[in-house]
Amino acid sequence: MSLTTLFTFTTSLSLFITSVNVLANEQALVVYTEEFPPYNFLYKNEITGINVQLVKRACKEIDIECVFEIYPWNRAMRMALKGPNTGIVSTAKTSDREKHFNWVGPFMSGQNCIYKLASREDINIIDIASVSNYVMGASTDSAYDKILSTLGFEDGKNLKRYDGKYSKVRPFAAQRVDLIVASAHSIEMQLAVGDLSLSDVVPVAKIDNAMLSGNYLAVHPAIDNEVVSRLQSALEKLFSSGAAQEIEFEYVKPIKMTTPLGVDELLWNACMKEDSHISLPVNK
Repeated sequence: MSLTTLFTFTTSLSLFITSVNVLANEQALVVYTEEFPPYNFLYKNEITGINVQLVKRACKEIDIECVFEIYPWNRAMRMALKGPNTGIVSTAKTSDREKHFNWVGPFMSGQNCIYKLASREDINIIDIASVSNYVMGASTDSAYDKILSTLGFEDGKNLKRYDGKYSKVRPFAAQRVDLIVASAHSIEMQLAVGDLSLSDVVPVAKIDNAMLSGNYLAVHPAIDNEVVSRLQSALEKLFSSGAAQEIEFEYVKPIKMTTPLGVDELLWNACMKEDSHISLPVNK
């Protein structure tokens, strides 16, 4: 079933069986999510992560009950679309999703960067305009498609696709592709899929985060607009007070630059983050 068909069917069904004042009768908001460290994941039988904690804090702030369920992404999206008292985090606010939900956010997201293996001295990138001189690895369902196209990457030319989440990492480790794109928040976890560590890579360029839609909590349109507005206000308060940043540092933190020489220090600080005191799960 295509994504458009899925949206049309589930939205029509849910609007048929629900009213517009969900949560006004003290129903819990059921928030679906996927395994996507450090934003949302299962750890010691608890669903946690930077953005899960932010949702929990926002729900507590406005005194509503929020419960979390974790599934593979496609199932999580189907459940969120059914409604009526449902949401999904962390999701991009894309054009094909936007009209099917009301949106709270943006939540936390990392600096997106382009990386090469530290051993690849043959790769010389002067600026982001020169990245297309090399071969990029990406998954077939990459969230970076629009960005990669803008940067000059084309399928069959300088862009190689691989099936499955983080499937690009092993070919990257084997030098079958030259570059990968990842978030600074998740790069360490992704590298582990290819038996790599942070010491094995260096950042070569930052991607303007304005080119990405960010991470959001998408809630079913049957949920009362006042609840959505109050969640948004609570989230903004978490950021303005510094509480959101404190939560972020519980999961990821910058690492000191100890070389390699020739890497811009500002670029390094933006793109190189490591896991904090908890161990993030890795699906190999």
